Amino acid sequence: MTDTRETENMRFLAGQVHALVGFCVTLINTHPSPADLSLHLDAVEQITLAHVESTLVIEEFLHGVRNVFDRLRTAVASAETRQASQSKASRPLSPQPARRKARRRARQRTP
Repeated sequence: MTDTRETENMRFLAGQVHALVGFCVTLINTHPSPADLSLHLDAVEQITLAHVESTLVIEEFLHGVRNVFDRLRTAVASAETRQASQSKASRPLSPQPARRKARRRARQRTP
């Protein structure tokens, strides 16, 4: 009976972790500056690991902490790449056509 209950608890916790990682990925994907977020994530990981490693924990726990941070770091890297691609796509190729149009309009207005 105890093994069944422990298995149920582990599955419940795994579901919660999965949902929380999904929520974090949503936040990462909507963050205005994934590069800044990456720096903060690295700092939080270092602080978290320093705190956890200073206590008596089992190795599987540390693997779990590292796994979640790795997943979040991957999501941040994807968001950075996506943001860089979007900003490149939204930039005009050359400011020259806009300047030419403005000059033409200015010439048309002057008698």
